[in-house]
Amino acid sequence: MIEFLNYSFRYASASNPALENIELKIFPGEFVLLIGDSGSGKTTFLRSINGLIPHFYGGSQRGEVRIDGKSVKNFPPREIANYVGTVFQDPENQILMHTVEKEIAFPLENIGMKEEEIEKRVEETLDLLDIYPLRHRKIESLSGGEKQKVAIATAIARYPRYLLLDEPTSQIDPNSAESLLSLLERLNDDLGIGIIMVEHRMERTMHRADRLIVLDRGKIVGDGEPRIIASKLDLDALGVGYPQITRVAKRFGVEMLPLTVKEGRKSLSRYLKNVRVKEERILLNDLIGEALNIEFSYGAHRVIRKLNLKIYKNELLGLVGRNGTGKTTLAKLLTGLLRPQKGEIRILGKPIEKYEEKERSRAISMVFQNPNIHLLGDTIYEDVTYLLSDKERKRAENIMKELGIWELRDRNASELSGGERMLAAVASIAVMEPEILILDEPTRGPSYKFKLRLSSFLKKYIQRHSVILITHDVETLARNATRVAILSDGRIRVIGNKREIMCSSLTYSTQVNKVAQGIDGVDKKILVEEDLEVIK
Repeated sequence: MIEFLNYSFRYASASNPALENIELKIFPGEFVLLIGDSGSGKTTFLRSINGLIPHFYGGSQRGEVRIDGKSVKNFPPREIANYVGTVFQDPENQILMHTVEKEIAFPLENIGMKEEEIEKRVEETLDLLDIYPLRHRKIESLSGGEKQKVAIATAIARYPRYLLLDEPTSQIDPNSAESLLSLLERLNDDLGIGIIMVEHRMERTMHRADRLIVLDRGKIVGDGEPRIIASKLDLDALGVGYPQITRVAKRFGVEMLPLTVKEGRKSLSRYLKNVRVKEERILLNDLIGEALNIEFSYGAHRVIRKLNLKIYKNELLGLVGRNGTGKTTLAKLLTGLLRPQKGEIRILGKPIEKYEEKERSRAISMVFQNPNIHLLGDTIYEDVTYLLSDKERKRAENIMKELGIWELRDRNASELSGGERMLAAVASIAVMEPEILILDEPTRGPSYKFKLRLSSFLKKYIQRHSVILITHDVETLARNATRVAILSDGRIRVIGNKREIMCSSLTYSTQVNKVAQGIDGVDKKILVEEDLEVIK
């Protein structure tokens, strides 16, 4: 059992506690979903269980956390790892070895496990997560989502009593996310491994959990069965959000809130028959970027194959595809960070290699998956305004306010939540106003409230420029994209209007669209709740 006994913790450099007066018990075999706005204390909660607090993060602590009756502060981290496996928000922070197989085996070797048992567990975890083809791959050649799967495999291989996961689906494609969550359910049901998971994508997780714990500014404001907590608390007001189908049901005043598509069809059938989608006119006239028959390989591993792509002014192009299909590599090619081995990239009519670095950054720039790459200064304000003129600093202030991080301007990136760091990274690149802004998984970390702020910002940004959004977050994609392109096996396989691509898709459809597809007489073009504004 994990116990929090009147527990509070404040980081050394912070003025307010990250957690305050936490009193609860988590029993063996529970599946717990931990939610809260960005900066509410979720990651601190996990760190307090796995021993990173107080063994690696300093600060003031009151009360204690116990695992099976033993205080974490008196528990050596090496011993805690026998009880608790952890998958961090940023997999790069926990991967140590050079190949996938060695990474999974490393912690098992560390505890002196017999070679034959190590081999068995490595085989099992490679198969469980469907990453056997990655076995001999070098870590640096993996995509962000593939690295996340490797981190999960490494944690599972020890057969921990409790598994802590900080946004485990944030970097993996929808099908892989469903497979992973089904695997976690199996580990929970069949092996009794306790699951404590932080996740912002409610539609994937709320119906799977036994228990929902809601944090707000370091305090527990809700704890209980998910459907009951969702009916009692205003999760939107808390910045957390609901599963999309639950939010739609609350809008129509449905008493028994649905958590799944199947439940939604029963609850919402008569309401959705009274709505339709407003017709959209999307004109794509001004071509500002293109990839012409480009090819690229990492050694013998071909990633991009004769790929062609056109980018237009004032569009938000969503780029989706399975993990490892080359989305990030394509972004690096478009921005000139990598050179195609064949073909040509042209931005604003000019070959990308002809740009000087500063000029190129004004034409096309990219926000990376890992926000820490962009945040190296003493404060967030310094990160965002680096090398800007006085006039540009005013623009930076406006962007930070639009993204909801102006109040954080004097804080160091290390003090911020993952979502806050991501929005700061977006601001640091958007302030240069590149003609094409590429965002690589920007919703990895931000809560529902911050995603809405990002969406609002992007809609304003494409009034002047263009955006390429690489994401596995189908709701954010549906809310913002004008066109969607599906990348597979190094090529753009499908590209078109978002409703043509996403509606009725088995992989990229939203919850509310899946409900609409199964009900006669309902507009099949519905994707997000904003589409419900026009009543017949």
